[in-house]
Amino acid sequence: MDSLTSDLNDDGRPDALLVLDPPADGDKKLGQGTPRRVLIVVRGESGQLHEAARNDKIVPCSACGGLAGDPYAFTRVERGQFTISNGGGSRERWSDDYTFTYSTERKDWLLSKVTRSVSDEETNAHKAIELTPKDFGDITFKDFDPGKLPKVELP
Repeated sequence: MDSLTSDLNDDGRPDALLVLDPPADGDKKLGQGTPRRVLIVVRGESGQLHEAARNDKIVPCSACGGLAGDPYAFTRVERGQFTISNGGGSRERWSDDYTFTYSTERKDWLLSKVTRSVSDEETNAHKAIELTPKDFGDITFKDFDPGKLPKVELP
């Protein structure tokens, strides 16, 4: 569904981040479906790509964005870092940006920033929160579950 190339592990070789959409399995109901799989594949010294990490929770199913439609917005990649953006809703629109940064010490991608926001399309009320490792601790990409983070809610 999406593929981006960058030096994700900061070793000077091009790697890839893939967002995979599972095969359709009949009629999709709003808010139900299989989440997407996100894979990080890195290039070894021989030039071959191999799977370094995966997450099956970060990108919701295609029917999980409410009336706004598919919640997957985009992914941005930079050397040693990437951000995955999701959003959806109807009257209340929500968005989540998850940024992961490669740790050469840990040889893994760690959650480095989360921005969550919600806005009411009728009243124009808006609220956003930004979380950092001091708020959520040390979380690797493969262990990340957005459902375990604080939600942002309008008063």
